[in-house]
Amino acid sequence: MKSNLTILDQLPSAFLSISHRQIKDLFDTPTLIHLKGEKHPALFISILLHGNEFSGLQIMQEILKKYQTTGGYKLPREIWLFVGNVDAAQMGVRLRDGQTDFNRAWPGTPDPHSDTAVLIRDVMERITQKELFASLDLHNNTGQNPPYGCISAVNEKNKYLASFFNHIAMVFQSPKGVSTMAFDELCPAITLECSTPGNAPALKRAFDLIDDLMHMDHFPTKPLPVHDLQLVKNSATIKINTNITFCFEDDVSNSSDMDLTVVKNFDHHNFTLLEKNEVFAYSKVDKALVVTSADGEDITELIIQNDKGKLSLKKALMPAMISMDKKIVLQDCLCYLLEDY
Repeated sequence: MKSNLTILDQLPSAFLSISHRQIKDLFDTPTLIHLKGEKHPALFISILLHGNEFSGLQIMQEILKKYQTTGGYKLPREIWLFVGNVDAAQMGVRLRDGQTDFNRAWPGTPDPHSDTAVLIRDVMERITQKELFASLDLHNNTGQNPPYGCISAVNEKNKYLASFFNHIAMVFQSPKGVSTMAFDELCPAITLECSTPGNAPALKRAFDLIDDLMHMDHFPTKPLPVHDLQLVKNSATIKINTNITFCFEDDVSNSSDMDLTVVKNFDHHNFTLLEKNEVFAYSKVDKALVVTSADGEDITELIIQNDKGKLSLKKALMPAMISMDKKIVLQDCLCYLLEDY
């Protein structure tokens, strides 16, 4: 099966000012751009794997503006730039209905025969013909989260990458098929979660990290000091069970008709402990939520307690990536649960 990947060796000038909703005017299909630079090996940077997470586009626009010259760019380091889900970006959504998630289609995906997985294999074959310096996948959250990095392989280079972005980072092994995991054996790799789309402090952190990587000759050789980075691990994922109706407490819709109601401002718990017995949702059914471990085992009974419809945790854990967008909750999850690595 042939992918519909477009390959370019230069960027249209309009790229520097275009919005994510206009990106398909430049790139009709997912596009891989090879930009020459002074240093090698190259950086691989992916943006818009989720169409409504546009900080990556803004960051790369600012990077390229900094190094723009008459007739092109004078980059300190070679870059492979992958512009992912252009169809979803045009619509302003995470992904189109019925579409494979662009960040669940990388090597290790449970659905390797999807059109998106075929396209991603094409990307990987092209960018891995030579060594890579690092891989960065730029994302946003829909809920209130600080900027943080996600790594799947805990090694010194990845720890340094994470510490350059912020003092806290998440270690994850699921879901499978995520971009960062595909590079574990190839180069340092990180997902940059740049808070909500357009968040200015997060944009600056990511810009500074990419700019630093373009000038670095090598990663530090000394172990990262322990106090420079707090690592937490994704120990569980909470999803809405099949055929459950749900809402958030501050929805304008009538919550009395719903099977599950999540408390108001639940996303304020991101990266803070949700204490044992602290009620975070109300349910009219026995199993409105499903909790799975990193290896996919159903551990709902070990994590969640239901006291006459009041849902809480059986032990204190730290939620992250809580989304208050109902569609994204159904496409992905309500949140992840973290504990110290």
